[in-house]
Amino acid sequence: MLNNQPLNMLPVDIQRDWFATLQRYVAPQAKGHFYLVDIRRSGSKDWQSQRITVMVIDENGFPIPNVRVAFSYSTADRYIYTPDFLWTPPSPQRAFIVPTQGDGTIDQVQGSMVKQGEPGGVMVYCLEAEYSSDAIIGLGMLSDHTGVIVTFQLRRNGVLSVADRISELEERVKGLGG
Repeated sequence: MLNNQPLNMLPVDIQRDWFATLQRYVAPQAKGHFYLVDIRRSGSKDWQSQRITVMVIDENGFPIPNVRVAFSYSTADRYIYTPDFLWTPPSPQRAFIVPTQGDGTIDQVQGSMVKQGEPGGVMVYCLEAEYSSDAIIGLGMLSDHTGVIVTFQLRRNGVLSVADRISELEERVKGLGG
């Protein structure tokens, strides 16, 4: 069980090496939000090299299968979001959209590299009708074949994690003088 905190900015090395940025697309009418809680580089010679790997977890840190992840880039197919969406996904609505597997992960192999001094050409976000999502803009593969590993955590409105519930109970016990 993890007690993740949403990132308010990307780590310095990700900003420096990828020229990437974090955008938060919180929609007040959505039933929750996918927050970016971790982003790190992959090894340059491991199986995650040349990939953007995305993991999606719930409030308790458990993997969520079948969450659609959008890998958006200029030549990707256009998509149309339906009227049941409670938020507006980032523009342009072009993406390779693929669901997370049973272990809550999905990845995309990168064919082209991030050019020195320029951001990568891929934006990544979760694309579900009921939940808005953070987006990372400017991802891709570095020239040494290093990719990134991204973790989004779903925080549904009105749902407390087990860790938060335990903390709440501990505070109540303290208040009783126990």
